[in-house]
Amino acid sequence: MKIYILADQEGVACVFSRREGYVGASEYATMELAAICEALLAQGIDEIVLNTIHTMQYERLPKPVEVIHGLPRHDLFTEGLDESFAAVLLVGFHAMAGGREKGCWRHTILPHPITRAFSSVEGAWLNEYLVGEIGFAAAFAGIHRVPVVLVTGDYWGCLEAAELLPGIETVAVKTGLSYFSARSLTPQAAAEAAAAGAVRALEKVGRVKPFVLSGPVTLKVQYTFAERATAAMAAVAGAERIDEFTVAKTFPDMAALRDNFGNLRAPELEVYARDVDFPQTTGLFTRLGGEPFESKPTFPPPSR
Repeated sequence: MKIYILADQEGVACVFSRREGYVGASEYATMELAAICEALLAQGIDEIVLNTIHTMQYERLPKPVEVIHGLPRHDLFTEGLDESFAAVLLVGFHAMAGGREKGCWRHTILPHPITRAFSSVEGAWLNEYLVGEIGFAAAFAGIHRVPVVLVTGDYWGCLEAAELLPGIETVAVKTGLSYFSARSLTPQAAAEAAAAGAVRALEKVGRVKPFVLSGPVTLKVQYTFAERATAAMAAVAGAERIDEFTVAKTFPDMAALRDNFGNLRAPELEVYARDVDFPQTTGLFTRLGGEPFESKPTFPPPSR
């Protein structure tokens, strides 16, 4: 059996704010991931592919694990995933913006609404589903008909996941009290709880359905500032202005949305404080986006 793990970091126990220099984030995230991978290998899992959005302490992971890391890339959430995998595990995840406003570090796509940055996203929808990174990851996995069977992270994110993906296993390693605060398990306890949850999640394989969006898929994005919606309209061909703060674009299917996600996440400057001074128009989403699906050069490549 092959397992795919997508690892985030804002939902990891005792990770709460960049104001504190992101203290321990890499170490604590690695502890949870290493414990999960060791538990899966002990259960006889044949192959584990780990897709990391954030930097981890890779040397602490079990040797059989293969790691996907670095940006940009075509598929931000499910690079390398295909129908041969039995399930996806989402580790270290946070709640979305626009949902229950209690999650620690809640956001849909960076930057966070609370920063009041020009590109802040207040909410995003795939058709009628309000989604964050959990929902996007599940929908990308659904392209390959692979189910998400485990989500670990903030309690509010786990609640969000359970409502969107009925029957999955969730492990809340902390409970957000406000945007920059939470009540957490210790990293050691969180690692043990996450590992036990991963083992339980294996029993859900074949029982939990993939999150499949068939037919045309409309991505709708609501921004903090109306000017950001105007910028998105100028940047994304075929976009529709829904209201002062909201823009939408319809794709033939979920795979087409994925293949254009790089275009929807144009790069920005590296810190929120400079966001308002960004000199170029951006797409629907911003910061750390994947590459467009296909590059078409203006001129034919030279013959050899």
